[in-house]
Amino acid sequence: MLTFAFMRKCFVGIGLMSLCATNVFAQKIDKKFKQFYRDFQENVTIKNIDALKEMMHYPLQTIYWIDELNHFTDEEKADGLINAEQFEKYSDVIFHQDVQRLVPTMEVERIQQIDVEASGDYYKRLGKLIDDKSSLLELYCQFSEGSSVGDDYFAFIFGKINDEYKVIAYYGKERIKE
Repeated sequence: MLTFAFMRKCFVGIGLMSLCATNVFAQKIDKKFKQFYRDFQENVTIKNIDALKEMMHYPLQTIYWIDELNHFTDEEKADGLINAEQFEKYSDVIFHQDVQRLVPTMEVERIQQIDVEASGDYYKRLGKLIDDKSSLLELYCQFSEGSSVGDDYFAFIFGKINDEYKVIAYYGKERIKE
């Protein structure tokens, strides 16, 4: 029969492992990214398009695909790319009301590191853009409108390019270009 002391030690050990796992993840998101993300949140909140334009890497990918589900040609994948001039044209679609409402409330801990090597073509293409030994980071938000359950979503993919963090991709339920 397990003693109370033994069970307490197990729970303390599990708690410490959980704390260590959290700290390992927190260490992977460096101070430079945390500041970039705070600036991103602030600029999204006030919809400062000029500042947001500078935070993007061009061409910015605006469509998402899953290898097994979407059979896009390279031409179709390239159609999702937008340049700086197009960014201004599509900025209202990217930074829509829900993005403005939700991004400022999403803590940096919601950002997920992407395992590029274990991912499909989408993330592997983005992974080629970033500095060696840096990571792709994704802010993914799924939400509902009215009575639907999590039918809407958007995501921003961040990466370090030439030692500076940038937004390198955005995707949402609706395509940017129709």
